[in-house]
Amino acid sequence: MTSPSPPPPSPPSSAGEEAEAAHINRLPDELLLLIFTKLNNASSLCVCNLVSKRFSAVVHQTPSIFLAFPHRQSNDRNENLPKKLFNYLSKSFFRKPPPNKFDGALFQSAVDSLKHFRNVRDIRIELPSFQQDDSIVKWHAEFGRDLNLCVILFATSLHHNNQTNTSIHHQNQSQNQNQNPDTLLTNQLLQSRIASANQCFREATWRQHVLRHVVENHRETLDAAEIRDSSKKGQVVMKGKEQLRDLLDPDVKLPASGYGKLWHVQMLRLPESGRVLQGVTVVAIRRSGENEEEHEDVGVKHLMMKKGCENEMEEDFLLWEVLSHIFQNHAPSRTLNINVNRR
Repeated sequence: MTSPSPPPPSPPSSAGEEAEAAHINRLPDELLLLIFTKLNNASSLCVCNLVSKRFSAVVHQTPSIFLAFPHRQSNDRNENLPKKLFNYLSKSFFRKPPPNKFDGALFQSAVDSLKHFRNVRDIRIELPSFQQDDSIVKWHAEFGRDLNLCVILFATSLHHNNQTNTSIHHQNQSQNQNQNPDTLLTNQLLQSRIASANQCFREATWRQHVLRHVVENHRETLDAAEIRDSSKKGQVVMKGKEQLRDLLDPDVKLPASGYGKLWHVQMLRLPESGRVLQGVTVVAIRRSGENEEEHEDVGVKHLMMKKGCENEMEEDFLLWEVLSHIFQNHAPSRTLNINVNRR
């Protein structure tokens, strides 16, 4: 009679996994929360939430959340996916149900999952980039009771200046650049950049609506919220309790019209960052009421002072450096009448 065969040995990895789990269990909640805060990606945090009841309880105390929506693939080559996804985000939750071609659970499930986070102080959202104008370098928008502003930076080219030149050579090079037709503000370039700036402002306004839908569940704890695009070119920022209250206040409505100013410089040298920009255009657009007095700088200087006091200029240093040089040395080239409802 043959004796029964012994049971197969346990895989060597199981002991290691048990030991690793034991080490994790020794960590105090405060250290786990620090790890989750550094992680901060919403999809990763939701996975951690499924590990155990203890992980779930700690994960939901995470104060900072980053939520990214990837580009959605499609078999329709003619479909402008980033644009349609943005239209979905802006329309489906504020006007009517989304078309069947969109995954309606994508955005709604993400927003629903955030409801379980009870201590969120900072929310950052990344949407697919949908801008078609490659000359857009940066844009920044903020909205509130007293400030409804979008500033857009365009440039024909941007590069680092690695040369050490004498002042005479700088002047000669500047004169040569001034003869470059690509840096001139032609009627065609002017119309193109004004159209792109208006589109940026309309899309910034829609992103404000998206933010409202996301942050309304965290109004008691939230200190800051922003939406960026995946290209890192544009952002809508709502920072501070006052701005967030204005965002959620139904009595705070954006005016339907406004005004803007345009600055154009053929070449701009930035000594702080060592960058050289050619064909530089700055467009600042502000929504305002009928009785509001127009500002020569459209309120951008006030925004720059605010950012400087909050020590936030490093994140988008190029934009603020350009604005500083533009406003110190150049007057607006054009004044614009803005109707944000016009397509």
